[in-house]
Parts: sequence; C-alpha cells; structure tokens
Amino acid sequence: MHPPFQRNPVWTDKQNSFLIDSILKGYPIPEIYLQEKVDADGKTITIVVDGQQRIRSFLRFIANEYSIDETQSVRWGGMSFNDLSEDERIAFFKYKFVIRVLPDIDEDEIRNIFQRINRNNVALNQQELRQSTYRGEFIQSMNYIADKSYWDDIGLFTPQKIRRMLDVEFVSELAIAYLNGLQNKKQKLDYYYALYEQDYLEREQVERVFDKVVGEIIQAIPNIKKTRWSNMVDFYTLFLTLAEKEDSLPLNAEQRLLLGNTLIDFAEEVTRYQKTSAADKKYSGKNDNVINYASGIRNSSDLGSRRVRLTSLQAELSEIFNFNNNSIN
Repeated sequence: MHPPFQRNPVWTDKQNSFLIDSILKGYPIPEIYLQEKVDADGKTITIVVDGQQRIRSFLRFIANEYSIDETQSVRWGGMSFNDLSEDERIAFFKYKFVIRVLPDIDEDEIRNIFQRINRNNVALNQQELRQSTYRGEFIQSMNYIADKSYWDDIGLFTPQKIRRMLDVEFVSELAIAYLNGLQNKKQKLDYYYALYEQDYLEREQVERVFDKVVGEIIQAIPNIKKTRWSNMVDFYTLFLTLAEKEDSLPLNAEQRLLLGNTLIDFAEEVTRYQKTSAADKKYSGKNDNVINYASGIRNSSDLGSRRVRLTSLQAELSEIFNFNNNSIN
C-alpha cells in the first residue's frame, strides 16, 4: 500500500521507458523507501513511502502495458516485455532494487521524509504538497467530492489532471469560493487549507451543495461535454452562480428546461462573440451580458474577471433566479 500523501501516478510512457532501459542495462536507479508496520495480530503491512512510480513502471512493463520508446533505446526500442529474449526476461527479473526500510515512526516524520526525498526529484505541484501536508476533515472532504462519479459526465478533468490531483485542487477552489466569496487566482488556497485543518464544521453542508448543484447542472444540460460549460473557467462561474441559489434547487421541470436552454444559448452567443473580429465586435448587437462575460474570460482566474463573469451570468439567469442578495460575489 502507499500512504495518503503519496502522489497519484504521474509518469509518462517516456519516463517509464527510460527507467526500463536503465534496468535492462543493469544501471542503478534511485532507491525505494518502504516502511513496515506490524499490528496486534502480527500482520505486517508494507507502505511505499517513496518509489511507487518505479514499482508501477516495472509491473506495467511486465504486464505488456507499454513498450520501450524507440528514441531512448537503440537495442530495445519498440519492444514490450514479451518481445525480450528469454535471457533478457530472466535478467530483468533478477534486477536488484535498492530498498531502504524505515522504522515504524509516526506519520508526521514519514511525511517530512517524503517531502525531503522528492525535493530533488520530479517537482510536486502545490496540490500534491497539500496532500503531503494536510490530513484533516477539509482535505478528506475535497478528495471525497473529487472522487464523485458525476465529474465523468461533465468532462472537466483529463486523466493527467486527475493524476496530478488538479481535480482536487479545483474542487477546493469551488468550495472555498462558496464559503468565503470569490478568490483571486489560487493565492489563498493554502491559507484556507490551514484554517480548516483543525476545524471544518461545514463539511456536510458543502458536500450537499456539490451534489445538488452538479446534479442540477447535469440534468439541465445533458450534453454538457459539448458546451463551453465543461471548461474549468466557465464551470467555475456556473457552479458558484447556482450554489448561491442552492435553496431553490432542485428546479421543477419547466424551470430546468428554461435553465438548460438559457445556458446553452448564452454559451453559444459568448463563443460566437469571441470569434467575431475586433472591428465587427463594435457593431455586434450582442447583449451586455454576453459582451461582459466574454471580457471576463481574459485573465480568467483574476478576481476582477471572475466577478465580471459571475455578475453577467447572474443577470442572464435573472428570469429564473433572484440575485438581489449576492453573497458569493
């Protein structure tokens, strides 16, 4: 098993290939750090503190899940494990990994070791560092929400984003904006992670809001993957617009149909306006909501741009919702 602060698998096939070529050549590779824990029944649990990428790469190659990159190996380029000769496969299995077994020390020390080991390897992104730093209710909740199956219906997160935990980071941005108002870029994410580490009483409320709002969005726009609302920039605005009115959800069938049609039409108008030449924009005849929303896509994560998009979308949905008491903006 691996501890919760370990990153998700992030290596590309080129990185995997380079490691396998090194192993086949008998070259040394970085050592693997393990920790063994024994429970009261005498059962031993082995934890991979550092090295899961190397282990995963080794096992995936044996399972013929990828071949060696032709640009990285003259001898074995283009070959999978089954393409190796019998002697080469035997030598591969005989390769000796350098293993360092850590004592049964507490998790805080293990986290510190993990951070130090990786400081000089492939850089951890900010969310991966948060995974290695925090373990309270807030980060548990963010991971729980990010694992919800409904994100697959929206198509916000590529496999690479999920591997680097950027889905958890985006969910965190939405939750923090819902609780504390729009934020400028990601500047205060770490502040709120620290704030909620010891005391996060809003977990049940936030998880309920995500389920209600995302569920309503999917029902209103069944083909959301084909619209601009499946972009993170636009979804950020849409989610927070509806989150402010979560007490009005779920909508009835007539309201939901109106919401879906309005959002699809508005998205198409914004896209068309963006594609209009600068000269034609002056005479486009588009309504102010479209023009203002489109202007808020530039510098999309700036606080000012987020406010412009939010107020523009609120104005566009005023036939469905009353936004006189704006709390998120």
